[in-house]
Amino acid sequence: ASIHLSLKATMTIATPNAVTDAISKLDATDREAVESFIDELKATIADLKGEEDDIPAAAEESADGFSNDEEAGDEEPFPPMYVSGDDFEKAADLKMAANDLKSNGDLEGALSKYSEAVQAAEPSALLYANRADCLLKLGRPRAAVNDCDAALGMNPDSAKALRIRGTAYKDMGKYEEALKDLSASQAIDYNDSAAEALKFCTEKHMEHEKELAKKRNEEKDKLRKKAEEIKKAQEEAKREAAASASARASAGGMGGGMPGFGAGGGMPGGMPGGMPGGLGGLMNDPELMAALSNPKVMAAMQGMMSGGAPDMAKIQELMSDPEVGPAMQKLMEKVGPMMGGGMPGAGMPGGGFGGAGGMGGDDSDDDDMPDLDDLPDLE
Repeated sequence: ASIHLSLKATMTIATPNAVTDAISKLDATDREAVESFIDELKATIADLKGEEDDIPAAAEESADGFSNDEEAGDEEPFPPMYVSGDDFEKAADLKMAANDLKSNGDLEGALSKYSEAVQAAEPSALLYANRADCLLKLGRPRAAVNDCDAALGMNPDSAKALRIRGTAYKDMGKYEEALKDLSASQAIDYNDSAAEALKFCTEKHMEHEKELAKKRNEEKDKLRKKAEEIKKAQEEAKREAAASASARASAGGMGGGMPGFGAGGGMPGGMPGGMPGGLGGLMNDPELMAALSNPKVMAAMQGMMSGGAPDMAKIQELMSDPEVGPAMQKLMEKVGPMMGGGMPGAGMPGGGFGGAGGMGGDDSDDDDMPDLDDLPDLE
């Protein structure tokens, strides 16, 4: 019916003023071409007039048996619902007539009688359910759902209304809703046809659940991969930071030169300009470099040489430190032979720092000290 109206309306519509104005602004050649096209279009529409009767038949049914309007949610108006009336005798006669027509397969006739009965007197849940059954069999599932909603509003335990609504939902592809209604109807009153529909909906439900599970797993995999990538990037950043710190410590860990030994600016007291001879080989000793990369050791070296000359008391104190002492001893073992038995500029005699407990380790100078026993008794 909507197609009939649209065709008739198209045939009676004149060229809009806006179009006419636009055409008038064209040059002669373009205006003639556009007007010729419009004339041909109108002639084509006129030719279609004799074919109107064939169009609804081709458009009414879709591939799955539902009307196109039904599929679009725009089916013909639902049958009338009860508004007022109390002629129960008339309603009873109409219901009996409708049941007979339905039994004989005349669903349209039965639908008409059921609708008259609904309007004659306040209907029961069963009457709405019976009309819904006709609507469903006539391919109008949405109208059937509407009647079942009314029936279940009056009687929530109507097995027939639940069964018909569940089947209508199945036909509409709403398998989750169908599964709920059909399961509820079977719990109240078992029905073989409902059992088949329930089995079908259950299978569809399982397929749907599998699809959802697959999507969830895919999302989890994406999140896990992303987390792994982030973790890998963080670990790589940590390694790069550690390597950079180690490189800085190796290259500049001596703080611009080792005070007193002139690694960068010369050795005060005798070796300006860098490390002469094989002194530069100190930097190639991994054990020594590891010791000098210790901040505590470097701080001790700097503190020891504060003021430009060795602080002997400080040196003796540092030699007893479990971290600083071995490093200083290792340094002297390397530096001593290169400096001919001592450290020019540092004022250190040959033999290094001696031991951890003192600065010499030789008691030969004690012979010049008087023996206390040889002092006269002053009393």
